[in-house]
Amino acid sequence: MLSKLKMNGEAVVVTGGGAGIGKAAAAALCEMGATSVIVGRTEATLRAAQAEFVEKGWRCEVFAADVSKEADVGRLSAWTGEKFGAVKAIVNNAGNNFSALLHELPTEKWRELMATNIDSVYFMCRDFIPLLLKSNGPSIVNVASTFGVIGNAKMPVYCASKGAVVNLTRQLAIDYGAKGLRVNSVCPGSTLSPRYKGYLDKGLMDISAVRARIMLGRPAECEEIGDVVAFLVSDAASFVTGATMMVDGGQTIH
Repeated sequence: MLSKLKMNGEAVVVTGGGAGIGKAAAAALCEMGATSVIVGRTEATLRAAQAEFVEKGWRCEVFAADVSKEADVGRLSAWTGEKFGAVKAIVNNAGNNFSALLHELPTEKWRELMATNIDSVYFMCRDFIPLLLKSNGPSIVNVASTFGVIGNAKMPVYCASKGAVVNLTRQLAIDYGAKGLRVNSVCPGSTLSPRYKGYLDKGLMDISAVRARIMLGRPAECEEIGDVVAFLVSDAASFVTGATMMVDGGQTIH
């Protein structure tokens, strides 16, 4: 079992990899022996994360791109193919949210979040599947959300886009399972990402109410989500595909 959690320098591309869940997933993969390619829009954030990883002796590359844009994903996949030849896994983690009632939601905000949360997954999967199929035991892990399964107040575009991520994951698992490509989604619940902490600091969330809804009595640390992502990438999860992994401290069981 433990040997299946080890990697030998294979490339894993993580979008939204400079902070939060993406950074935690990239760190867990590096610790297992992968070469993490962290992708995001802000190069300074990526370079800061890379410096932390390299200081620990881990292998990490960075690529600044907006994965909601088709051309940027094309540049990323071309660069990755030239540098590594094959890719062990991609982790589609880039995402954003916005709170509003549907009848008050501007069209441009709907399109912006759909582009970030689901178009990016389409572009990444489409362009990277050829590189993934060159690898031994490849996988895709899509970071969705519990709100893509159960819904949440005043988050119509977030819930719709994350629900699309969940079901696209299942569909891809059907089409590519016979080719050896596993596709799974992770649905985090309340997680102490930098954005989430910002909501708490601004008083936009009541932490006591959040804790009351979670069976374990607290939000997750980013590392707790990142570890599950890394497990699904690894060969230890070699018979897991099409799964929707709820990582929410029991928040959705009642």
